[in-house]
Amino acid sequence: MMLNTVDIHAGYGRVEVLKGIHIEIGEGEIVCLLGANGAGKSTFLKVISGLIASASGSISFMGRDITRRKPNEIVKAGISHIPEGRQIFATLTVQQNLLLGAYVHGSKKADLDRLYPFVFNLFPILEKRFTGKAGSLSGGEQQMLAIARGIMAQPKLLLLDEPSLGLAPIVVNNIFDILKDLRAKGIPILLVEQNVAAALRIADRAYVVETGKIVGHGKADELLGNDEIRRRYLGM
Repeated sequence: MMLNTVDIHAGYGRVEVLKGIHIEIGEGEIVCLLGANGAGKSTFLKVISGLIASASGSISFMGRDITRRKPNEIVKAGISHIPEGRQIFATLTVQQNLLLGAYVHGSKKADLDRLYPFVFNLFPILEKRFTGKAGSLSGGEQQMLAIARGIMAQPKLLLLDEPSLGLAPIVVNNIFDILKDLRAKGIPILLVEQNVAAALRIADRAYVVETGKIVGHGKADELLGNDEIRRRYLGM
């Protein structure tokens, strides 16, 4: 088991957002976390990556307890978090953004010589725009850069928050194809995504979150075919 969270409670001040979240992610899986806005999905990713400390519960990653570890320790352990809204550094070049992703491992030349071809194979446009400012990229290209920057940290697990947000359908399809490629290359993904149908088409399993609790889970195709789950929780 790559990731196992047990009874995670967390929130902001006195406001409890997560109320006992328990999920598992196995090797080579894309697992979706689905639900309405405000259900707690992004908060859960922040807890895993150490940006928010859980009030209780435990997080195990590859057999190691990482509960309430610092964000830099989480990244070094092998978890990369690509947040909602891309959050690239617009005034820096594509190259500089990628180097920031690799910084946690010291940006050794041998690592860069291996990582750049891997990233450019997935995102050819980034090689063409390598020396250009990140802010000059289109929305889809910026999302690709955000994912590529996360890959430069050499993750064993990707946390990906709303990668299709604000993108044209053809770009969304391209992004989702890339996520399938990453899974095929051995990088499992925990995906938060409002485009439910598209997410379930590439996922192995999914969890449905409502008001900070898991209210349904199962294989992606089973959830996609469950009329009650689709109607009550997925807005389909």
